Amino acid sequence: MMLPPITTAVGKIVSKHGFKGNLNINLKSDFFEDITEGDYLFVIIDQKGVPFLIESLNSTKQIVKLQFVDTEQQAIDLVGKEIGILFHESHQTESPNGLEGFRLFDQFNHNIGEIKGIEQYPGHDMLVVFGENREILIPLIEDWITNLDEESRTLQMTLPEGLTNPEEYED
Repeated sequence: MMLPPITTAVGKIVSKHGFKGNLNINLKSDFFEDITEGDYLFVIIDQKGVPFLIESLNSTKQIVKLQFVDTEQQAIDLVGKEIGILFHESHQTESPNGLEGFRLFDQFNHNIGEIKGIEQYPGHDMLVVFGENREILIPLIEDWITNLDEESRTLQMTLPEGLTNPEEYED
């Protein structure tokens, strides 16, 4: 099962430009160097990052032409949407189209808590989950994922015994 890509919010589509699908974008200055022709720009639609290939970009990086956005109406439909790029460890904030806000359930359908983010650790990424008035780190291991339901915003994982309740362990 593939997880949705985690993106970093880099700006917003502020208006259409002309009549052939070009868009005016407003980029956060921190990400000016991260946007180039041939890369993908993720448009946040229904809290999910939809990838569009960047066909062209002007020198000031304010006007962009995205693949499959070829008409004035298609451009108008994207105005006001947040835009992002693939998350990289050097970026500081993640946009809500990843797993943030999803509820995590174990294999017994117990509600573990709400996913607040993903942190980079040596070896693999960790889900930061807030439940039972505490923060829990859960390894994000693809083989443990049994169900990802984007509509109900739930993630179900088969978790090893004691991972979410370490106080039940005996030393």
